[in-house]
Amino acid sequence: MYLIKPWDHQLKAINTAKDRRYFALFFEMGTGKTMTAINILRHWFMQDGYIKNSLILCPPIVIDQWAEEFEKHSNISRFVVPVKGTGAKRLKIFKERLENNPASIFITNYETLSCKGIMPLLLRHNWFAQICDESHKLKNHAAKRTKLVTQLADQTFRKLILTGSPVLNSPMDIFSQIRIMDKGENFGKNFYVFRAQYFYDRNANMPKTKYFPDWVPNPNTVLELGKKLDRISQKALKSECIDLPPLVKTQIPVELNQYQKMAYNEMKDDLITYLDGKAAVANIALTKILRLQQIISGFVGVGDKGETHSFKDVPRLKALHDLLEELTPNHKVIVWAGFIQNYKKIKEICDALSIKYVELHGGIGAKEKQTAITQFREDDKIRVCIANQKSAGVGVNLVEASYAIYYSRGYSLEDDLQSESRNYRGGSERHSKITRIDLVSKGTVDEIILKALAKKQSIADKILDIKEKL
Repeated sequence: MYLIKPWDHQLKAINTAKDRRYFALFFEMGTGKTMTAINILRHWFMQDGYIKNSLILCPPIVIDQWAEEFEKHSNISRFVVPVKGTGAKRLKIFKERLENNPASIFITNYETLSCKGIMPLLLRHNWFAQICDESHKLKNHAAKRTKLVTQLADQTFRKLILTGSPVLNSPMDIFSQIRIMDKGENFGKNFYVFRAQYFYDRNANMPKTKYFPDWVPNPNTVLELGKKLDRISQKALKSECIDLPPLVKTQIPVELNQYQKMAYNEMKDDLITYLDGKAAVANIALTKILRLQQIISGFVGVGDKGETHSFKDVPRLKALHDLLEELTPNHKVIVWAGFIQNYKKIKEICDALSIKYVELHGGIGAKEKQTAITQFREDDKIRVCIANQKSAGVGVNLVEASYAIYYSRGYSLEDDLQSESRNYRGGSERHSKITRIDLVSKGTVDEIILKALAKKQSIADKILDIKEKL
């Protein structure tokens, strides 16, 4: 029945979901949620005796990977239709297949639903199954993307949602994902009713002039949400499901030089600092955090024309230099960074050490990215991958790297988890261990961000670890 034998946790999920109308696979990245979903879909088709129109929604970078997984795990790949290209081209693909073929399994990204003419066309047809991959991208109940997916899901017979991180910022993240899947059976159809039932506003009595909402869970919310989720989902962790090597996490303290400290403290205290005679201004909280992160990493934006000031003799760059010099003779390394200026400095280090590298960030085109991934994986002379968490954190397999160094980071839990999973997943068992190194400047926003990410992860773990039998 299976072209490739499922792991035990995959088989358990397949057997649980095959007789249900909806189910959630909360599978950590690298535990095989795509293969599991494909086999659940196969069972659903077999129960009806034939293929029916189905839709798989996913990030754009993994559309082709879904098609490849159908090739590996089923005999129904001839029904699979990737939908890419311009909006007009996507509309044409849908129209021709829906009008001229008895059934198709369409794979496209969420943004396709916003293309002109596509939603009216899709709503005119019957849909058997809908799979939402990386469903945490639907956590905002008010987003246009979420509303369109919900509208289509409400006229679809069977549904799966797939994500390793359903809760990224707050337990409220779970509402719209489950609403899409179950039409409101478990948590209702109205977000505000859901919020009123399970949360309270800690700042409700704050004076209006200073008021900002701060919704936190009621005392029993984590237990109640966890018990309901346990009935309609299955969780899978790499540490429990796959015989992976240890994931070793370490923090290396790096100082700021005197000029960085001066700029950092001025920015922190006054929201403004002067460099090269030009003002670097942070007038809102997020901009302030961004500027502080820039200073920590070795530069800061100045003026109003996109100019930057680079600090000299940055200790963080020296630490990275020493790490790459030590590690690259025997290991491949991913260096994660968040700013264009960081990439330039990291490349300078690699060039100075005669280390060959590839790049995976927003400045690299799609074809060049795929070439870079192939080179990093297959060419032993290439030892470093300079990558951005958003650009290379989803759908990329970099298991050849046994080390990941976080030179600079964002504050998105999704980006952090996704990036960590690029080289800690099935296939990384070739190494004796996988090591994550965070470069951290003590007493700065570095520590605050890492603590905030850990807190968010802790809340998510508490909800998803609760079992119905408790």
